[in-house]
Amino acid sequence: MRRIERTTQFRRDYKREYEVNIHKMIKSIIIKTLANLTFNMRACQIIKSLLASTVISLSVATQVVAQVDAGALQQSLEKQLPSSTALPELKLKDIAGGVRSTSVSNQSKNDFEFVATVNGTAITKGLFDLSLKAAIAQGQKDTPQLREAIKNELINRQLIVQEVLREGLEKNVDLEDQITQMRQNLYLQVYIDEYLKKDPITDQELLEEYNKQKQYLGGGDTATQYKVSQIALRSESESILVISRLQTGESFAKVAKDVSLDVATKAQGGLVGWVASQQLAPQIANVVVSLAKGSFTKTPIKVGDAWVIVRLDDTRSGKIASFEASKNQLKQAIIQQHMNDVIRRLRESSRIVQ
Repeated sequence: MRRIERTTQFRRDYKREYEVNIHKMIKSIIIKTLANLTFNMRACQIIKSLLASTVISLSVATQVVAQVDAGALQQSLEKQLPSSTALPELKLKDIAGGVRSTSVSNQSKNDFEFVATVNGTAITKGLFDLSLKAAIAQGQKDTPQLREAIKNELINRQLIVQEVLREGLEKNVDLEDQITQMRQNLYLQVYIDEYLKKDPITDQELLEEYNKQKQYLGGGDTATQYKVSQIALRSESESILVISRLQTGESFAKVAKDVSLDVATKAQGGLVGWVASQQLAPQIANVVVSLAKGSFTKTPIKVGDAWVIVRLDDTRSGKIASFEASKNQLKQAIIQQHMNDVIRRLRESSRIVQ
């Protein structure tokens, strides 16, 4: 009896190991195959059955792999998988951990509905809905005009995708890294959505954040904003030499592009943009408020490890947006504060090697 049990267990273990290896092989083949194929409308069903329960979700697959030829994909898999493997009936197990198996019948019908086709290539309703949701989250209103604009944008993107494939430029894309990046972004959004589900942001919290930010800007209904450019340098002596160049008449933007260490503003000629004085480092704010338009600091300012030369491009007085008009931005600010706290906690409790 024990011998039979051991034999049965051995067979189960062998079958499990065999299935895991098959799933890994399928995933590897799919990733390598998809980049070189073209799309037809049957492909959604095949991608769904193959990827539904792996770490690559269908929504990611249909976005990243905008061009898949279902027949070529199936032929490629049939050539490289054992002949006994029945592709249409495959139900992949979770090979990465943390992702639950989902059958094709449980997937959203949006993955099979289309809002348009471009040269025979389908744009799924699921992709359209994702784009619409992102636009609404950024403060846009759900209107027929917005929906039409999103649909046309997706069509335009598909045209570019097809042109990229026609010219063979897809070979320059690291598909696996792109998928990893998209998966991370999706997981981040899932985390935020779960946080908002468990602890919804109330109007009272939004109002408190609004009053805090309004107080930060001086407490009135209007606030002065400054259009600022900067050049960041390593040392005071280097900064003095750069100031000499500016005093001879060299363009601030040109010099910033040549020597500034600030990657975020260097390409724009040092342009920081419109800011309130409270948003600037105190050392810089104290100087900016007294500068004349078009002038720059004749003495470099020490900020952290850098020396900064600042130019005041322009000023304006603007009315502070109302509470109702600011709700979306306030919500994003609260979410960002929460994520900063989460990341700080996770970093403190994790072992990170760089």
